Amino acid sequence: MVTSNLRAGYLRKNGVPYSERTTVTEDFDLATLPDGGRLLLVNTVIEDPVYLNGPYVVSPHFKNESDGSKWEPTPCSAIW
Repeated sequence: MVTSNLRAGYLRKNGVPYSERTTVTEDFDLATLPDGGRLLLVNTVIEDPVYLNGPYVVSPHFKNESDGSKWEPTPCSAIW
């Protein structure tokens, strides 16, 4: 999935800025573990010719918990 036409902003709160010329490419994949568990693999590549010298790559991995015992959602709050 490729996203462009973004408004200028910051990659992280109080972090490196990005311009309106930024392109974000995301790939999602599922992997099965030997024990039968599953991982969600997310690969994000951010490219900005204005503020970045090269691609900014983030690749978090998320493991599916079988019983949901670690899932306790709470409301988000952010103070800008």
